Amino acid sequence: MSDSYCSNCGQTCEHREIIKQKKSPYGKSRKEQFKAFLSGFFSGAMVGGALASLELIDRYVQCTNCGHKTLDNKGEEFQ
Repeated sequence: MSDSYCSNCGQTCEHREIIKQKKSPYGKSRKEQFKAFLSGFFSGAMVGGALASLELIDRYVQCTNCGHKTLDNKGEEFQ
């Protein structure tokens, strides 16, 4: 956890990091799931498994005082 300013409650307080999986742009049918597999396979082969998996997650920072969540995909790993 880290201390930072919360724009929602107006105080400097502790924030925690939450990692959530992004929603898939593909549908639920077998054909769409196969497209998702192929997309993941080729992106993993091109840039490596670790970097390809970072494309599938979002990083949020949540205030422990008021519970406000902010999307915070910053850093080289998210670019």
